[in-house]
Amino acid sequence: MKDKFILYTTVVSLVILFGGLFLAEKNQKELDNTSDNNDEKVQEVEAEQTGSSPESGATSRLKQARDDLVTKGTNYGDVQPSDYPYDRGTYWNRILYSAFWEPDGTATETDVLSGKTFYSGSNDRVKKTGTLTPETSPGAYYEQFVQYDDYEGVEYGGESTWINTNSSAGSEVWYDSRTGLYWARSQPTTLQNSFSSPSTGFCSFFTTTPRGSYDGSDVDCGAAINACGTLSLVSTEGQSAKTDWYLPSQKELKQAYRDGIYNKTTPAFTTTRSFWSSTEYSSNSTTAWRENLHGGYANGNGKTNGYAVRCVRRD
Repeated sequence: MKDKFILYTTVVSLVILFGGLFLAEKNQKELDNTSDNNDEKVQEVEAEQTGSSPESGATSRLKQARDDLVTKGTNYGDVQPSDYPYDRGTYWNRILYSAFWEPDGTATETDVLSGKTFYSGSNDRVKKTGTLTPETSPGAYYEQFVQYDDYEGVEYGGESTWINTNSSAGSEVWYDSRTGLYWARSQPTTLQNSFSSPSTGFCSFFTTTPRGSYDGSDVDCGAAINACGTLSLVSTEGQSAKTDWYLPSQKELKQAYRDGIYNKTTPAFTTTRSFWSSTEYSSNSTTAWRENLHGGYANGNGKTNGYAVRCVRRD
């Protein structure tokens, strides 16, 4: 009886042991399956975020964007975002916009100085190198980048046009479109410029308002200033004679040179090169500025020297 009891308890123990092992293995498989399913779901979510899934076999948006750019080669950027055939949503559109952006400039290699690199549009985003060799003749090429001012300090850009508004022989007048000044032919004789210092107030040319209305009656202003103050000349054919001519400042003469008075008028108008200005030399009251309209340089000269005079006026 005792042996039967021992056998019975042994069988029960083995059943319990193997049953426990079976349940443990089953639970582990269920856990493993759950883990696999979760991994698959994570993978699907991650894949869907880039526009594909493992089951669909579709190419992800990330790879598609990469392949699109690779096909552009060196000139990638030749498709603007507005031409891109897909709407990938806010974030992907931003990525594609950055990838496909191109400069839309119009510069070509011949517009840029030789050896200088730049990027230009016209359906590409290629690094290019300029081939331009600038002209070396005086004033060529570089002049287009320079702006000048007239005596009032107003900046002007672009080319100045000179218009012959009075072509009568001996009475020629040319108009500078940049500054708005009419320039009269040179006075027939050279004149002294012995005006009194403006700081003393003796020459009324410097205190008359507007300055161009000075009538040339003050003997303290000297021959050069008074020659313009008393000039009566038609500035534009068909109009009456104007009497508001005046001796230009040194800066107005310099501006006339910069605007091309010597090359854009006529040889008959520019035979004389050096002209008196109404500007006194700052450190010497016996000296005034003389401007060379042929070479563009100025000199301080004694007021008692005789030089040509060219008068100006403005409307």
